[in-house]
Amino acid sequence: MSEKMKYEELVELLQEGKIGYLRFVMECENEQDYLEWCRTHGTDPSDESAEFYIEQTDIGQMDRQVMDDEDYGIWN
Repeated sequence: MSEKMKYEELVELLQEGKIGYLRFVMECENEQDYLEWCRTHGTDPSDESAEFYIEQTDIGQMDRQVMDDEDYGIWN
């Protein structure tokens, strides 16, 4: 089994256009989460679905960060 690349390396390759979103997700630690997401959403793994998955999970992570931020006035 091949060793996974570091996240930073994958981000750099993606930004340089050397890899697509599908390879990015499949090489990251989120591979199983992405495949499960595809199954639950009735879609096949592809660059398009991987890009959408990343957008959706990034938004979810940002929302949680804001809500968990002690400096965010509403939650104090």
